[in-house]
Amino acid sequence: MYYARLVCYKLGTGQRRVAERLAKEFDTINRNLPGFRGNVYFFDDTTGEYRALNYWDTKNDAENAHKILFPKLENELKNFTKEKPTYKLFEVYDPFEGGNLFSR
Repeated sequence: MYYARLVCYKLGTGQRRVAERLAKEFDTINRNLPGFRGNVYFFDDTTGEYRALNYWDTKNDAENAHKILFPKLENELKNFTKEKPTYKLFEVYDPFEGGNLFSR
C-alpha cells in the first residue's frame, strides 16, 4: 500500500504556461520530500482546470508533504484566481505491487 494526494485547482482559460510553471516548481519541491514516489499532472486547458497527483510511501509522508505544499500553492494561486484549491488523500491499492506485471 502507498498513498496519493490529489490537488485540484482552476486558473481559467489561457493559463497553460502558468500551470506548467507551477507543475515544474512543485515537482522539484516534491522530489526532495521524504517518502516521495512520483507525480502525474492533468491539464484541461479548455476549462482551465488542473490536477496534480502525488504518490507517497505512507499516509504520514503524504500528510507532511501536504502541510508544506498546500500553503505554498494557495499563495501562488492568489495571483491568478480567487478559487481555492481542493485536495484529497487516497490509499492506493496496486494488485501488482511487489509482483510481476506480466505474470499470468
